[in-house]
Amino acid sequence: MTLRLVSLDCPSCGSALHGEGLDTIFFCDHCGDAATLDADGLHMVASAALLPSPGRSAREWRPAWLIEADVEVSDRIRAGGRRTDGWEERRTFVIPAFGVPLGDLSRLARALSEAASDTGEVPHEPIHGGTMALEDAVTIARHMVLGDEVRKSDMLASVRVDIEVVTSRLVALPFEPTDSGLRCAITGLTIRVVD
Repeated sequence: MTLRLVSLDCPSCGSALHGEGLDTIFFCDHCGDAATLDADGLHMVASAALLPSPGRSAREWRPAWLIEADVEVSDRIRAGGRRTDGWEERRTFVIPAFGVPLGDLSRLARALSEAASDTGEVPHEPIHGGTMALEDAVTIARHMVLGDEVRKSDMLASVRVDIEVVTSRLVALPFEPTDSGLRCAITGLTIRVVD
């Protein structure tokens, strides 16, 4: 087995990147740029921050993937074998990239993806906990679309969902700590965090 050491210095400004435990997503506290870590080393990723909704503030930031994708739903077959029309459209998904129980992840991702939020500069504060690869975030987005199709009233038997990523970037999500977890400063939803 070969062991490879990777320097956790920001590829953009050279400052030390800070993480926790199993982090594979890093935001530079100095310049705000983001990078992901994989077997090949650190890779720069476009980054921004989603700003809190009016009247809300952020005391903690967590990473998420902001994905713009072309979604195609096809081969939509109802119970009994009748085909129904599919659809295509470009959608934006915001998928939390830190440890969250699946139910909370689904609720927050759906609410964030539906909420219109302005972007701004990444805060020069610690942003930790990022462990979800882009491919896994795309899988969550696919399941969100599939869930929407299944919940329709036409008794769906099978469907095909294809997602083609157009752009992706890491974003810092604003939260307010509470006694029961973190309250999203965009949606107002409170989630539990798995550390």
